[in-house]
Order: sequence, then C-alpha cells, then structure tokens
Amino acid sequence: MNKLFCLTLDLESAVSGILDTDYSLLEDSDRIKNFLDGLASRGVPLTVFAVGEILERFPAVIDLFRQRDCEFHCHSHTHDPDAPDSVAEIAACREAFEHTFGRPPLGYRAPQGRISANGIRHLEAQGFRFDSSVFPSYYPNPFRYLFRRRSPHFIKNSRLLEIPFTAISPLRITLSISWIKLLGWPIYHNLLRISKLPDEMVFGTHLHDFFLSDRHLRRLPLFWRFIYQRNHGNGTLLLHRALDHFQRRGVEFTTMSNVYRRYTATGTPAE
Repeated sequence: MNKLFCLTLDLESAVSGILDTDYSLLEDSDRIKNFLDGLASRGVPLTVFAVGEILERFPAVIDLFRQRDCEFHCHSHTHDPDAPDSVAEIAACREAFEHTFGRPPLGYRAPQGRISANGIRHLEAQGFRFDSSVFPSYYPNPFRYLFRRRSPHFIKNSRLLEIPFTAISPLRITLSISWIKLLGWPIYHNLLRISKLPDEMVFGTHLHDFFLSDRHLRRLPLFWRFIYQRNHGNGTLLLHRALDHFQRRGVEFTTMSNVYRRYTATGTPAE
C-alpha cells in the first residue's frame, strides 16, 4: 500500500497570532490562481482548512479554490487563539461552512493546534468526524503533544479520528513549508532522508508562506521578522522541491477525507 501525502493549507489572516486582522493576502487573486494552477499541473490535490469569517467575507476567493477542486474543512470562525475550540467558534464556523458549501463539514483544525478534551467533545456534538490539530513536535505546544502518536488514530473515549501533522524523526520537526524555509532545503532534505515517515503524512502550509510582502515583514516584531525573512520569496519553489522529493519516494498525493475514509474502513486502536 502506498504512503499517502496530504498537502494542507490553513486559510487565515496574513500571519496568525501576529497580524490577525489582516486579510490583504486574499486580495491578490492572480498569485492565488498561479499557486493553485501550479499544484493542479502536478496533480497534487489541496486540502484547505478555512476560517469561517473568510468563507463569509471572501466568496470570490473561495471560488478560486473551488474551481480547482480543492477540499475544504473548518479552521475555527475567527482564529481566536484564546478560544480555539470553544462551542461558539466551532458552531459559527460550521454554520458558515454549511452556508457556503450546502453540506456539513467533515474535519476541523484548531488555531495553533490548540485542541482540548472539551474541544473534542464540542466537535463530536457538532457532528465533525475528524480533527487535525495535533503537532507531535517541539513546536508548538510541546508539553501537550510532543509524545503523542504520529499516525492517525481514534481518540480514546471518542468516535473522532485524529489525523495529526507529521513530525519527522528524530528531531520531531513538523512537516511544513515554514520549517523548510527556516532550515533551508539542504538541511531539511537530509532530515527527510534519515526519517522514518508514517504511512499517512500531513504537510502544513499557509498563504503567508508564499505571498508575504515586505510591507507585512516590516510590521512583524523583530524575532518573527527574522524567522519569516528566511527564504522570503522562495516558498513556492521550496514547496515544489519538497513535492518532487516525495513524488520520487512513490507517495500517493491525496486529501484528508481519503485518509479519514481509509481509517474508518479499516479501524485502528484508540490512543
């Protein structure tokens, strides 16, 4: 059985947690089109976890993704890190999702991976089938999730499937374009070569990984400006290098819903 690879995008503000009210990245429709067309030309599907407020305020942007058959799930309603999995945030995002797509959402991703036991109960009550919030890595939330299982699993005492972000061993660094930009491709590539990867991989991205402007960089605090300046402007190039690497390893590019269907068909033990 081939390893599955899910390319995911969190559709949110310019830089979550820092520029939370800035949605200007969504105004550059030509860059978004080119980015999506580049993925489509390779046959790589994209799974989008969208903030409910964006579903409501930017229907034209959502249409760009829908026209290219992107898959959608929920990413809270306002991306409030202080209420990432509250009843209000989950319910409002679900309502925005149903209004946009005419069907209930399947999956949820909490802002900054801040899912709790109460949040899991809220998701179940709202009819969600899977969560994809957990980072089993050193950043973020290391003390909560660092040693959690790295493969999909049914959550204990729950009907909900957890599909965690992939953390590459032995350093437990998240499989994401942000880390590739920070470390550089040669270092990250060597880490990938020595890592034992799970059968289902979840790769994380954001629009700011590809489109962050000099104006946005100037608004960031000094530390975060240093982080985001690394390989600034090379995000799309580095993403395609990563996709080339995984394609050579024979992975099957797929969506999160397909991972969910594989596990619900076969069943796995609870954590």
